[in-house]
Amino acid sequence: MSSISSVMYAATGQHFGTSLARSASIPKPSLLEFNLRSYLSEYTGYAKIRRAIYVGERCPALSIESYSIAFEELEEKTYDTTTYKHIAKLLEQLTGERRDTDEWERRVSKQVKEQDAEIRGKLERAKKQVSKKDTLQAQWELVRLQQQRGLMDESVRALQDGRTSCGGMAEQAELHMEAARVSQVMGRWLQVATYIQRTESVLPDPDETVRAELAVLRAQSDFGDGKWSAAVTGLRVLSIDTASVFARKTVTPRDIALYGTLAGLAALDRDQVKQQLLDNVQFGQFLDRMPECQALLQSYYDSKYDDALNQLTRILSFCHLDPVIGPHASALKQRIRDNIVVLYIQPFVSVRMASMATALCFGSTAQLEDTLVRMIDSGLIHARIDGTTGFLIKHTVNARDAALNRVETMHRAFAQQAELMTARIQYLEEESVRKRGARA
Repeated sequence: MSSISSVMYAATGQHFGTSLARSASIPKPSLLEFNLRSYLSEYTGYAKIRRAIYVGERCPALSIESYSIAFEELEEKTYDTTTYKHIAKLLEQLTGERRDTDEWERRVSKQVKEQDAEIRGKLERAKKQVSKKDTLQAQWELVRLQQQRGLMDESVRALQDGRTSCGGMAEQAELHMEAARVSQVMGRWLQVATYIQRTESVLPDPDETVRAELAVLRAQSDFGDGKWSAAVTGLRVLSIDTASVFARKTVTPRDIALYGTLAGLAALDRDQVKQQLLDNVQFGQFLDRMPECQALLQSYYDSKYDDALNQLTRILSFCHLDPVIGPHASALKQRIRDNIVVLYIQPFVSVRMASMATALCFGSTAQLEDTLVRMIDSGLIHARIDGTTGFLIKHTVNARDAALNRVETMHRAFAQQAELMTARIQYLEEESVRKRGARA
């Protein structure tokens, strides 16, 4: 039986109730006016619960508040007794206060038993009557009950079982869409992509509402998989007016601003950041919900790299507590900083590393040197480090040598084509001789 604990395992690699010590590395976010309860109020159901647990695991300063929010949401909106008791135990460990969960568990268990029996009775009667409509309706009721119990894997299986009762492609598409939504909450991005493909295969021309939700799911899946270029391509065409997508409260306009900003800085060049994000009217509506992202993009484009890096650090202090961005926060920071290093040295033939370390907020020249060595080895920059003078010196390509290299490349390509054509002619001649001999 799979509860929301398996959801958190999928997102974090472990059971959510076993890792309080691991959370010590993440401090409270440094974004101005950050309020955890206000932040989590933008979500509902298991999207909210998952985020609250994720924060509690990673930030000791917010653990009691985040687990309390998860506890309240579980009590008010779910039948998930397993996770409810687990959170109660964590809160008892943190506060020393025991919470009585027995009465709630008895009441909920009774409700679940009654509802489950009623739904399975409906299913049995509908199948005997060979009524696809009633069978599918009962199957949906079973899916909702399993989701309320936190049995996400079981709910996905029930959705797949419902396909045999569908009367048309639209009903099949809705089942696949719901499976994608459940996988989204669980942070299983490959499954999200799979169910998006299945939805599109049975519904090749969806209406605007479905198309918008598929775009959000795909972009979030790409981001969760670390596909920055694909993610920003999908995010920059979204519209904030797609109310039905955000009404579900599993993803918010602020999330879209964060995903698009970070993926854009990781995957796009400076001019593309301007064209596709800063000057994009549709994406600008999302940036209005997260002014910190607008300021970061503007500083990056204006070459105010120290300001951009400081803003990036503040934003990522918050993103470490986001279950979608958190696993990629360190990789994103390195990728964006590498891009800034490339932009910084572009206008120069040589750069004093001590000045560069200060301008780009490195802790020391040695730290910058380590970064430069890695970037040179990986081919991100073409330069050498002069340890005697403390300068980074770019490799300059002589125009005459570059032209000669292009001619040599073209010569090799033509020679290869000529060799292939000669072999082809020889083969045809031999084949012709063989056929004449066979006729003779």
